[in-house]
Amino acid sequence: MKRLKNLLLHPLTTLAVVVSAVGQLSIGWIEPAWALISTTSPYWFPAIATTATTLLPEIGYGSEGTTLLVAAAIVFVGVQVDRLVDRVQTFLDNR
Repeated sequence: MKRLKNLLLHPLTTLAVVVSAVGQLSIGWIEPAWALISTTSPYWFPAIATTATTLLPEIGYGSEGTTLLVAAAIVFVGVQVDRLVDRVQTFLDNR
């Protein structure tokens, strides 16, 4: 019984429980956020790309514009890959 009590009161056990609880709560928030990003990607990506390549360099933020463009492109490619995987799965399911 004492070993069990020591195990439950150990700081690493507490840390593992907290990380697990936060992880379980945050998983529920990822899906709606990804759905919003995925649905609106045809609108926000061209707007960010235009802003990052034309407007930001003109006002002196060229390096930040490049960073913003690369980050947006990575997310946009992730959205497109996710859509491709969904289409392939649908195709394979309907064969």
